[in-house]
Amino acid sequence: MPILTSIPSRSGLSGLWSILRAWEWWGLTVWLFGVGLRAGQPVLGPLHPRDPDLELEIPVWTTTVTLRSSGGWRDNALLSGTNAQDTPFAGYGFEAFLLRMPLDAHRWTLFVGGEERRYLKTVDSGLTGQPVDGDAWLSTYGEYRYQSPSGWSPGLVGQYLYANQVFDASTLADGLGSVRTKVHSLTAHPSVRWTRGRGFRWEIGHQWQRQNFNPPLDGFWQTGPRSVLAWDYAENSAFEATVRYESRPYDSRPAANLLGVPEPDTIARFTQLNADLAWKHQWSAQPRLRSTVRLFQMVNRDQAVGFYDFNRWGVAGTLRWEGSRWGTQCGARWSQWDYQRQFISPAPEDLFKYRHTQDVETNARLYRKLGRHATVFAEYLFERQNSNVLLYTYASHTATGGLEWEF
Repeated sequence: MPILTSIPSRSGLSGLWSILRAWEWWGLTVWLFGVGLRAGQPVLGPLHPRDPDLELEIPVWTTTVTLRSSGGWRDNALLSGTNAQDTPFAGYGFEAFLLRMPLDAHRWTLFVGGEERRYLKTVDSGLTGQPVDGDAWLSTYGEYRYQSPSGWSPGLVGQYLYANQVFDASTLADGLGSVRTKVHSLTAHPSVRWTRGRGFRWEIGHQWQRQNFNPPLDGFWQTGPRSVLAWDYAENSAFEATVRYESRPYDSRPAANLLGVPEPDTIARFTQLNADLAWKHQWSAQPRLRSTVRLFQMVNRDQAVGFYDFNRWGVAGTLRWEGSRWGTQCGARWSQWDYQRQFISPAPEDLFKYRHTQDVETNARLYRKLGRHATVFAEYLFERQNSNVLLYTYASHTATGGLEWEF
């Protein structure tokens, strides 16, 4: 895969938590624009308006469709610290992007993409009759925005995600480690953007998100306001500050006491306060060199006795270079999770030894264009999580190579 984010690339989308973590989904929005604007061709007609001098129809819509075939190797398909199993894999996928050109006040962006990887070696999940045979994802994204002459710009974003794979459930503040599950996720995000002179803009909105998981995970709603203050100081360069507050009531998951034991006749509910500060800069236009650095913090509060209270903070960055034929992208993320009331075990000697976790992710992509349509690529993804609780510790390496065909 692609949620994303961190700040998602194709390798970033290969992990469900990379998608769920942002919902930080707005990182995916940036990535989608990067994909769609690489190349385009008019697809709908007759199109308007018409150039009065040359009598040429100006295309209103552009599209990009990419087919992808790949293969590779993964050394820890279960994301396990005690049962790492390696396997080769083969995969295929597609991306389709449709963009309405800014000829009037209406802005449309549409995307659909998916990928499936099939493991070529049996991976034993430890559950009778339930081997892990691969992973898959499908995502759709749509955005409409009206660009008012006054500077006010209302808009609506909608997104659907399906994923079937192994991912680290501890990132959802769950008592589980890595699990295999299926998720259906639906998001709606209306917002209003206000643009002033000299590149200043402010955006405020509200997000509604529904997450449906298969057992052993429980579904939940996640809703709350979001505000962005930004300064676009140059082309493709900006400072952005984002604040987001979210409430997450679960469907049936019980709240936990201070020993982590579920309490009967209760429903778990979390609140989260997220703050991000990002710097995006384009160092050169030809060849194109761009970078992004992001500082982030999350404060999660368990609305019961606080067993799942934690503070998370970290830094992430990407660097992308695009030449006429060759290109590369690399990224890294580091973060620390500090639990406020969760002991590493109920044993007397572990009282007041609180759980903490560090997670690291690095990824790299190298590609070369072969003519107008074909691209060969190689990707590498490293994921590591260290914790003073063995259940939440693992490392994984994934290497992928393949061919993309764009038309």
